[in-house]
Amino acid sequence: MSTFREKAEAQTEQVIGQMLGDELLVREGQSRLRKAESEAEPSEDRAKERDKDRAKGADQGIVRDKRGQDQPKDKARAQQVSRVDKGGDPPGKKA
Repeated sequence: MSTFREKAEAQTEQVIGQMLGDELLVREGQSRLRKAESEAEPSEDRAKERDKDRAKGADQGIVRDKRGQDQPKDKARAQQVSRVDKGGDPPGKKA
């Protein structure tokens, strides 16, 4: 069962327990939720590390400046990139 589904079921169990006034059901839901969250932590840590690795090489792209205008994320790199015409491309450096 996926972590998301496990968390959802645990929360549902908690809510139903609260609606019925069944304290045992509430506690079981809380313990299932804690267990599901503790199992999810390692995969979340790996995802954070992967995002950091991607961010290191992500100097490409367009960002908006203070005036809301599109600007290259890395201006120096954008000025140095060579452009080779590949037929139907707009004007640029000819091969």
